[in-house]
Amino acid sequence: MFGFLNTAVLFAAAAALIPLIIHLFSRRRVKIVEFSSLKHLKAMQRRQVRRLKIRQLLLLLLRMLIILVVVLAFARPTTDKGAVGSHAAVSAVVLFDNSVSMDRSVADGNLFELAKKRAEQLLATFGQSDQVCLLPLTDGGEVLEARTLASVETAAEQLERLRIGAGPADLTGGLESARRLLDRSQNLNREIYVISDRQRSSLPDTEQADTSQAAVYLVDLPLEENDNLGILSVDFGGQLIQPGLDFDLQATVRNYGREESGDRIASLFLNGKRVAQTDFTVDGGAETKVRFTRSVSTTGFHSGYVELSDDKFAPDNRYYFTFRIPATFNLLIVGDDQSATFFNLALVPDQSLSRFWSVKQVAPDNLTGVNFSDYDVILLAGMPTLSERYIDRLQQFVRRGKSIFAVYGPGTDIDHFNTYWSEACAIAFDRAVNPNPSRAGFYTLGSLDMTHPVFSVFHFDESKPPEIKFYALPQVRPVGQSRTLMRFSGDRPALIERRLGAGRLLTFAGPLTPAYSDMVGQAFFVPFASRIAEYLASDLSSLDTRLFAGQQITRALPVQTPVNYPLDLIAPDSTEYSLPPEESDGLLVVKPSPTDQAGVYSVLRLGQEVDRFAINIAPAECDLSAADLDQFATALQAADVRELSPGADLAGLIASFRFGRELWQIFLWIAVALIIVEMLLSRGKPSEE
Repeated sequence: MFGFLNTAVLFAAAAALIPLIIHLFSRRRVKIVEFSSLKHLKAMQRRQVRRLKIRQLLLLLLRMLIILVVVLAFARPTTDKGAVGSHAAVSAVVLFDNSVSMDRSVADGNLFELAKKRAEQLLATFGQSDQVCLLPLTDGGEVLEARTLASVETAAEQLERLRIGAGPADLTGGLESARRLLDRSQNLNREIYVISDRQRSSLPDTEQADTSQAAVYLVDLPLEENDNLGILSVDFGGQLIQPGLDFDLQATVRNYGREESGDRIASLFLNGKRVAQTDFTVDGGAETKVRFTRSVSTTGFHSGYVELSDDKFAPDNRYYFTFRIPATFNLLIVGDDQSATFFNLALVPDQSLSRFWSVKQVAPDNLTGVNFSDYDVILLAGMPTLSERYIDRLQQFVRRGKSIFAVYGPGTDIDHFNTYWSEACAIAFDRAVNPNPSRAGFYTLGSLDMTHPVFSVFHFDESKPPEIKFYALPQVRPVGQSRTLMRFSGDRPALIERRLGAGRLLTFAGPLTPAYSDMVGQAFFVPFASRIAEYLASDLSSLDTRLFAGQQITRALPVQTPVNYPLDLIAPDSTEYSLPPEESDGLLVVKPSPTDQAGVYSVLRLGQEVDRFAINIAPAECDLSAADLDQFATALQAADVRELSPGADLAGLIASFRFGRELWQIFLWIAVALIIVEMLLSRGKPSEE
């Protein structure tokens, strides 16, 4: 089949008529000259005119043909098959996996460096007329130029600067970018090359991947069996960390190999120093918990990491964390219910002993001028009736990462609660508590969730909680997604936890006043109240262990005054970046970028640290198991995926797969030959006289 790659140029073929038009307008009329009637002269004149006309016609045809052949050469004539001409030009996109999973050791060396050498060999197979684009599948340090089809030299320069990123490979996005680039290409050969470790977690969404219009080549790499150990998470257990007091830290380690891994060492580094070390064993394909108990002596920001002994994949052997210990924890009590007094006394029995808790109580009618952001926890004593404006502010307070403890009271308006708080707290009241409770009968605590951080410090039997009496209870039912931490007898929900945005809502569904319960007089109440407050104030410790490279991160800063100038972001490698501040819901927020390194970041304001957070690699990157070729081809939605094995001759193998021959060079040589013939013919032109 014969065709043209640059059909727009074919319109210029009309220029071949220019010599004909010039010839028609420049035809000379024969001038009649009276002469003697000589027959042989007339005969000679007729022969001369005949030869002249033939020569002029040939020159005209040659000139028209030269223009036509040159135009056809620029239109890039191509055949699908044949042995004449050179290969049709190529438009190729090289999808290079520079995700953190490529930074591992194999028998031949570092997998990322081996992949770069393979990519260099691949780029050497392209010619000057080919168009190539190198697309990294994750941000890897230095920003590359705009992703466009360019020369092979440009792609080679980009490959030289390419670095490993900390985020996962976005193969779906890479395929979509490749498709858009190739759709705009006019070359006959359109190719996509994938240089990747084929990690299962990075397989593209089959509904979005579309490579049917391009030939897909998989550049195979020397992969090995996955026997990696990685840290999946670090958890503080929701505890309140205080200076001088021990806290527990638990790291979850997974063995991705098939064999048991024994005599492994896990170390805890805190504020730059190794402070603890322990050994552990984990079965093949299983997880284990590694626990440390330490303390810090000062308030402020603290950071560290848990580290495993070396293996072939080092990036997941460290898991970073940060936490901040405020000088005091601020609790705001809203409401006039008697439970407010009891919680105040439980946390601060004497103002002279107030060391960690600063408690302020305010009536529901006196909230004007109260800045909720100044507090770590808010207690709604008796679930007071508030205006919609304050309810919205309180719920935004929770969504931004803070916590509320709502306690039911005899004066609670259940209709108001069901209207404004039911969805947020994930419970609804069907009937209010009896206003005149009788002590003839009572409810007790039926069960406690001893796995929850609120109760994990107590040593109760899960089925035998403290003997506490409740003489009357409201009728309550759960709605939406929640977790019931405590139940009354009769399987009635007592303490319900609901996640709202980045914060927590705890609701106690029973009155705590002495007329309705003896709970405040029991020894259990003070540690219970303290534990509730500590758990709800502990978000600063737990949230900072769940930030991963590749995420869009937003940080709310504890800065009250307006900031009209950029802040400073200090990356783990000490590089400084400028951060423009923004205002959101009355808070100063920043969106740190770039965060493509695993480690600890700091945000500075006028040289003073106002925030510290940790970035880790995504847990999915720890699983190095690879998909086989058939699975990969299915995920790519490609009709045919050709494998380029590590020992293959790329140039010869790829050339055998390409189709089409470009004939423009042959057409240009034909044009040159026609020009030479035209020059020789025009030089031998006889006189017209």
